[in-house]
Amino acid sequence: MLKPQDVVILLKVHCWQGDWTYEQLALSLKTSTSVVYESLKRCEVSRLYHRNHRQVMREALLEFLVHGVKYVFPATVGNLKRGIPTAHSAELLKSLLVVSEPMPYVWAFSRGKVKGQEIKPLYKQLPEIIGNDRRFYELVCLVDALRIGKVREQELAITVLKERLYG
Repeated sequence: MLKPQDVVILLKVHCWQGDWTYEQLALSLKTSTSVVYESLKRCEVSRLYHRNHRQVMREALLEFLVHGVKYVFPATVGNLKRGIPTAHSAELLKSLLVVSEPMPYVWAFSRGKVKGQEIKPLYKQLPEIIGNDRRFYELVCLVDALRIGKVREQELAITVLKERLYG
């Protein structure tokens, strides 16, 4: 059975695409090597990751994200918090849409600069680990748009996600 962190770990592996170790991946995600190893094992069983090639199965991941993530790991809107914009409130999609939400969606984060409606991230350390990895941040925001967005935001997120996974 997949855990929400598995999606995050797969997206990080996809972003790195090169040589990496379990230890490097764990450090970048502020977790343990065993957590990363067990996560990728679950992803292999779910046919989202190929261990021998150390590759994310992009087509399977895209299918899961488009058709399943909002049901398996639904997002709910919480209280107003200061944080980091996500979903279609993040610059990537916000610049392509006229967003009608009165408040942006954010991951709560004490050093965040935007006040908005909180969405719990797929992985609790996410606001801390996105750091300078813009590509990773954008992918996770696209997944959040699939989890919380309306049809228009979801369709745009799917289009951009395809470009990011295959581009």
